[in-house]
Amino acid sequence: MNRRQFTTRLAALFAAPALPASAVSAAASAPVAAPVALSSGASSWASYLMAMHKTCTPTMLKSVLNVSEDMAQTLHSRMVSDGIIQDGNRVVREVKQRIKSALEVPDMPDTRPAVADDLDALADIWFDGWFEAHAAHVPDELKALRSRDSLRIRLEDMLENTDVVGPVGAPVGFCTVKGDEIYQFYVSPAARGSGTADALLLAGEKRLKDSGIEVGQLWVLPENARAIAFYQRNGWDGDTVSDVPLDTLDGPYLLPCRILQKAL
Repeated sequence: MNRRQFTTRLAALFAAPALPASAVSAAASAPVAAPVALSSGASSWASYLMAMHKTCTPTMLKSVLNVSEDMAQTLHSRMVSDGIIQDGNRVVREVKQRIKSALEVPDMPDTRPAVADDLDALADIWFDGWFEAHAAHVPDELKALRSRDSLRIRLEDMLENTDVVGPVGAPVGFCTVKGDEIYQFYVSPAARGSGTADALLLAGEKRLKDSGIEVGQLWVLPENARAIAFYQRNGWDGDTVSDVPLDTLDGPYLLPCRILQKAL
């Protein structure tokens, strides 16, 4: 995992805005000749500095950020009052755990746009993944509408809005967006735990943000605890359960789903 990926994940864990790449680069090659705006994310700065295994003291902040002693003391005091650090030098237990969690995430693989040669493999991933996650919780009527052929036909129309991980013709996961949604998102069992899901979700979120979406949404079965936990770790949340129109080749099919959202 590179520094940018690490700090992006930390920012999500802290529910704070990610540092821009320029800020990450500057902080990594201190000193930084730039003003520090407390309102723009003391939490983000603290996250990055702690991630680099430095002690958050006023002296360290003054050196790394190249600010005055008064500004360093003010920033340090703000971080203490926000609960980011405690007792001057000591990182709170929760922050340590969050950093530990971030460190345990594997390097994320590269994503790429899907191409026509991926269609057969993507249909297999979608078909197998859908039945694994949903078959025990949905009506037989819906299962009958989820044939592999129907999913492949739909994938042809979705291809331009789809990112994948893996070589051409043999992807191991995909994420498709539609409107303001993370629309379809599946990873093969062999690729789980490899960082593939994290990479694909970030790619989907980027597509939404680049298209002007400020708040994304996704639908998930209330019974799918594993998926809900994954999304929540990545900043998605929401408790609303409502009948939503699932797309099929025969038209919409209403099914109760939990609606999760995230500010992008």
